Amino acid sequence: MAETQRVQMARPRLEAQLDRIAEGGVALIAGSSGYGKSSAVAAWASRSPQPTRWIRASTRLHHALALAVDEDDGARLPRLSRAIRRRHSLETCTAALNADLASPFGCMNLVLDGVDALVATSEGLDFLRRIVERNPDTSRVVLIGRRNAALRLAMAESKRPIVEIGALDLRISPLQTRQIAESRGLTAEGNRLEQARRDAAGNGGAVAVWAAQASGALPRGELEDFIRRDVVGESAATLERLVSDAGDRPDEMALQCLWSEGLLIAPADRDELGSEQWQVPAMIAQALSIPQRVTAADVQRRYIDAPQLQIQVTSRVAHIHDLGPLTLEVEGRVVEGAAIRPRSLALLLYLATRPRQTATREEVIDALWPDAEESAGLNSLNQAIFHLRRTIDPHYDEAAATNSATPYVRHEGEVVSLHPELVRFDSAILNERLDHMHAHARTEELEALLESYRGPFGVELPFESWVATYRGSLEIGLLSLLERAVLAAYEIGDLDRAIDLSARAARIDPADGALLERLAILLDEDGATVSARRAARRALLLLDDLSIAPNPQLRRISGGQDPSSQ
Repeated sequence: MAETQRVQMARPRLEAQLDRIAEGGVALIAGSSGYGKSSAVAAWASRSPQPTRWIRASTRLHHALALAVDEDDGARLPRLSRAIRRRHSLETCTAALNADLASPFGCMNLVLDGVDALVATSEGLDFLRRIVERNPDTSRVVLIGRRNAALRLAMAESKRPIVEIGALDLRISPLQTRQIAESRGLTAEGNRLEQARRDAAGNGGAVAVWAAQASGALPRGELEDFIRRDVVGESAATLERLVSDAGDRPDEMALQCLWSEGLLIAPADRDELGSEQWQVPAMIAQALSIPQRVTAADVQRRYIDAPQLQIQVTSRVAHIHDLGPLTLEVEGRVVEGAAIRPRSLALLLYLATRPRQTATREEVIDALWPDAEESAGLNSLNQAIFHLRRTIDPHYDEAAATNSATPYVRHEGEVVSLHPELVRFDSAILNERLDHMHAHARTEELEALLESYRGPFGVELPFESWVATYRGSLEIGLLSLLERAVLAAYEIGDLDRAIDLSARAARIDPADGALLERLAILLDEDGATVSARRAARRALLLLDDLSIAPNPQLRRISGGQDPSSQ
């Protein structure tokens, strides 16, 4: 039975998310049994340029550390190895592990598997927090568990950049579903396999047991047993309350957590498997003998809809429009970027580029005042914080005197940050939407995304390297999405839409000759000769500046004119 459940498949979505982990960052991977979390991370780790060390936290913690030391053989965890050999306390062993992670030559991926078991004990939770709250270094930590809430509890006080990964990124694809079925000796038509994938909410383990049962390799009832015991576990009572008319109305955050664990399917505007409302996956509903429909159609949205981040609606939220010329909106006031002191504006934009809007004082000073003496840099930082607080809240001084000031800008110890629930950036919202959209974004989603893009990030600081890096990452994500949409429109013969999207892409990055080249070719195919010629000549100029040989078709469209003569 155990072998039947084990499914090892490529997880391109998961690997793309793991590749986003910044140096010193943390990944939280939550999902119920059957999603192949550990095997997927192991496959990613085998291709990572950094070495990976694994701590299987489902066993007793001291024993888990000893196993990690045995597998390491002193190569990357020498301090932990000495602490284990000398039978030091758990606190000392944790300090030794942190020292190994922070070693100049110790950059590694540390995977903590079975984190739910650690969170359930005080010593385990303390161990986790010591790991994720350690001083800045370059090692990455991956936490793997079943329950999203447990992982978030472990990260409650962490200042590190976090990538949250849920069941949506662990779901198997239709091709993988067919491969699983064939490996279990089941031959079925594509529609039946796709329905099984949807009924299991993309849980590869559940699909594998279903296929083995359907082929006769397992007796009837094994699928329900597997789902009740391993997939749902202690969450059965929660799901039963959700579908009960007598149950309390769930809030959005509870539904999001269950969705990230693979125990719910979200509405279609957020979930490729969804319909009009929240629902329990069909296989889980059948195993628990409950309805699929969640009685939450009238749930009052207490949170702004944004993937991986829930923000309480409040008039105090400061909204920073940082795409195009910067403006700040808060409590009915609008502040233009030109009215903000340059140092404070630079600090605001720098924190916008940081994961969780957080940086150490040293990082801020190195980025904004790299040539300043230590004392001068700290003084500049303090002044920038002082004026930024008063820009966002003109009454900050009076409120601070009574300890009632709104903590938009926080300066605690060595860390400078913006309150993630009170300060929202357009660039962050764009990033969240890009991460959330699927390969084929729906038309209305893409249109809303393009409407929200008012211009490049950080136009007030065009020459700062960190601005250019962040701006480039936003544009690459947006242009990649547009490119897929252009190809999709072209494949179905919608040439007008393909041209419109190509023109929008060219406006986002007018210095990209390849974008103009594609636009010129599409316009020429549509018979818009004048517009095609104009785009082709601009493309030739840009490509010529970069010494890139253009498509021969481009020169024909331009009328054969040499770009250097214009």
